[in-house]
Amino acid sequence: MIKFWRKHLNWFIPFVSELYPLTKFQLLHYEEILDWDRIKSNPFIKWDEKTLSIFQERLNKADRIKPSPLDRYYDKPAIPKYPLADAIYFRDNEESKGKIFWKDIKFGIGDIGLAGEDDIVMKLKWHFNGSMALNYRMFQERPLSTEYIEKRVDTTEWKLLSRYFGLEWSFELLQRFEDYWDTEQLICNHTAFNYCLKDDLDDEFIENVLR
Repeated sequence: MIKFWRKHLNWFIPFVSELYPLTKFQLLHYEEILDWDRIKSNPFIKWDEKTLSIFQERLNKADRIKPSPLDRYYDKPAIPKYPLADAIYFRDNEESKGKIFWKDIKFGIGDIGLAGEDDIVMKLKWHFNGSMALNYRMFQERPLSTEYIEKRVDTTEWKLLSRYFGLEWSFELLQRFEDYWDTEQLICNHTAFNYCLKDDLDDEFIENVLR
């Protein structure tokens, strides 16, 4: 796994920059390779006055990541599983609590409904060998199996699929189609991050990949 992420630093660094609670030490240590536009957009970094002063120049030059039109359909902000009062509690300055809070964040849209291979639309698409050229709204509502993608590797709309939440996202899925994903769309896909990397990600993992 470490070897895979070293090979795909163009995915790993944006994910970590935007979605991991980087410490002041990590910001200093990896300052030259992090994506500062995504650092500025990262809701999990705990900025104190001293840390802000150190990186103020970089942050001033950076631009926050703006949602693309796809975000309106697929991507939602990170949502804590706790009620607001508890969420504030987990955002305090104690590092261990901050890590617990971060690990329990739910990225993207977790509930893709009951549609699946038994759904009549999917049966028709299988029968008529339908393409993946689905419009945004329909694509939002139809989860797609890995088997369905495998049979259409060469005709798939990979730019759209890379940003789509309704896949059986896993590290294995990411590996299986690693030569096809559209990087610009994939690194904006918080759901892909959630299922392909987040559970393995900690300070030691980051150090092993970036050293």
